[in-house]
Amino acid sequence: MMVAHRRLLFSIVILVTLLLQVAVAGEISLGSVKPDILLTATICWALFEGPTRGALFGFWGGLLEDVFTTAVLGVGAFAKTLIGYFSGELRQRVVSKSVVWPMLIVFVGTLLHELIKFAAWTMVGLEQRPPLEPGVVFGLALYNAVLTLAVYPLLARFASREEREMMFQ
Repeated sequence: MMVAHRRLLFSIVILVTLLLQVAVAGEISLGSVKPDILLTATICWALFEGPTRGALFGFWGGLLEDVFTTAVLGVGAFAKTLIGYFSGELRQRVVSKSVVWPMLIVFVGTLLHELIKFAAWTMVGLEQRPPLEPGVVFGLALYNAVLTLAVYPLLARFASREEREMMFQ
């Protein structure tokens, strides 16, 4: 029964995060920087749940985002899967009570996510790919890092008890 509960919770968190990304992110943009709520949630989820669940969250969240936006199908899923996995790997290596670590991990993860997406678009020969603008990418990373202050404690409520005790609080 516990496994079914965790799967349902996983699905609900992804769907709510996707809805926030599609419906709210554009409304809270700062200039040309629109936060990536789904990426921030993927990284935070991975920090609580580990590499496998982080990768699954990134894959399903990224794939659904690709389907519901005009993005190239699979690129977001690929990038978020990698970031989810490697963020989950950090869970076992960084133990701290400070919220600074999750913010730093989200900042660096966002930079890597944007590089992975750009590289994937380039490899498939996408002609209409968005340019890689360092100022916008840095602004996005900073915005997502600040967004971590809201997303991380919220997802902490859904993490299993053992995971909460292991991670930052």
